[in-house]
Amino acid sequence: MSMHAAQDSRATPAGAEASAGLPDVWTGRSILAGAGALFMGAVLGVEVAGFAELAAQAPVPPDGPGMTLLVAPFLVCFGGPFALVASLLVVLPTASVARWASARFTGRDAWGWVPVAAMALVSVGVVAFGIARRPGSGLLTLSWLTGAALLTGAALLARDAALHGGRLRRILGYGALAAMAVFGIGTAVFATGLVTEYRPPKVDATQLVGTWTDGEGGTLRLAADGTARADALTDHDSAVERGAVSEAGKYRCSGRGTWSYEPGDTTTWGTWGQSVRLDIENCSFASDSDGWRISGTPDRPELNQEYGDPDSPDWYTLTR
Repeated sequence: MSMHAAQDSRATPAGAEASAGLPDVWTGRSILAGAGALFMGAVLGVEVAGFAELAAQAPVPPDGPGMTLLVAPFLVCFGGPFALVASLLVVLPTASVARWASARFTGRDAWGWVPVAAMALVSVGVVAFGIARRPGSGLLTLSWLTGAALLTGAALLARDAALHGGRLRRILGYGALAAMAVFGIGTAVFATGLVTEYRPPKVDATQLVGTWTDGEGGTLRLAADGTARADALTDHDSAVERGAVSEAGKYRCSGRGTWSYEPGDTTTWGTWGQSVRLDIENCSFASDSDGWRISGTPDRPELNQEYGDPDSPDWYTLTR
């Protein structure tokens, strides 16, 4: 009898012994801890992105870190339920897989397997996103780093809640302190000049004279006498409306007309108010009443026209 017991003991996987007596991660407090971590991570992400926008080149003024306050009601109303679902469907499975792998390969429950499981899951998601959308390598890398950090933190806190009790209040409290710290550090970085807030270059009409190109065969020639000539400029709005983005080359226009430089309200908007107004036959989109906004750098200015969703527009950019 004892010999059979010993054999059964030897047949028992080490992982089962390591997992015996450990609290289950599939509990309400673990779900809340994971959701709280995801929620505060989203708040911090919006805040950091707002500061990053201040330094990034753009045709329009950025919302900046103040966007955090504007989207706070949205995050509370919609982000909260979404975080709960994501905690249940993503965070807890990650913590469970990490516990299984740790017990299977080391014979004990080690927290170090949580980042491994999180990075593996995020890598699968990023690869799928890359295949479906084909974004640039920079966006893919940023998505991977952000997703891995967010999921790792949430899974670790969910695991901690299972082992030591509820952590939601602590997570929200420390998250709020982190948000204030990010705001203070970001403000200090820009105030001291360590990072410079972006402003479009100040230009005049003479600096705009020349040939501008979209890099895809389209050109715009601005002459010193105020005349303009467009050759094969792409009408993106028409392509989008007809569901033919992949055939944007079909929606091009050419024509002659006039142009003018508008300095805008420099008192209120500064260099953000600058624009180039076009009036070109056969190119109604190029003659948009809002004009082409100016961005870029003093030695390499850019002309930009908005198209697509007004709330999240894309930009058709011409460079020289």
